[in-house]
Amino acid sequence: MMRHLSIVLFAAFVLVGGPSASAQDSTQQSARKWYVPDVAVAQYAGSIGFVSVGAGYSVFHDRAYVDLLFGYVLPSQAGGESLETLTLKFTAAPWKVRLNERTELRPLTIGTFFNYTLGRQYSSDLPGWYPSGYYWWSEAVRVNIFIGGNIRRTTPRWKSVKMASLYYELGTNEIKFVSYVQNTGHLNIWQILHAGIGVRAHF
Repeated sequence: MMRHLSIVLFAAFVLVGGPSASAQDSTQQSARKWYVPDVAVAQYAGSIGFVSVGAGYSVFHDRAYVDLLFGYVLPSQAGGESLETLTLKFTAAPWKVRLNERTELRPLTIGTFFNYTLGRQYSSDLPGWYPSGYYWWSEAVRVNIFIGGNIRRTTPRWKSVKMASLYYELGTNEIKFVSYVQNTGHLNIWQILHAGIGVRAHF
């Protein structure tokens, strides 16, 4: 686990302190089409895959992000077969603290995401062979909530990346939350949480 975590941290270092390049050309930035993503994301863990990559948009004057990620789960973590997922994530970052001229801290982020597991064996609704009311949840879709934080830094030596951030998340999904509410005497809060860490590049 530590080896894979170090890969993510190394990626953050490369984004922030990599080889020298000229400042981003403002004309090219203003010419970007509205539908072209302005954020690239890579994440380790977090209940969306062993590793996930994707793209997104900064919204609400850079106080929130909307991301779409593709995730991969190793066979050893999924009962002998690999899994692929799609995740639509919304993250709000309402507060920021300026640490210095190039670095700012977002001490609290909150958000939600919808995770869909690809594959015919996973149904987005209740399969017909289950009796009515047998399960109340979908096999393929998970609804998650999370809190977290991030620190980000401008990257003047990079041409295409104007800012890079390192973030963490701590959350749970609807099944784990309901299980906790119904079994508070047997589960503690730490048993229903999942954690993730990632990097975000802003163009």
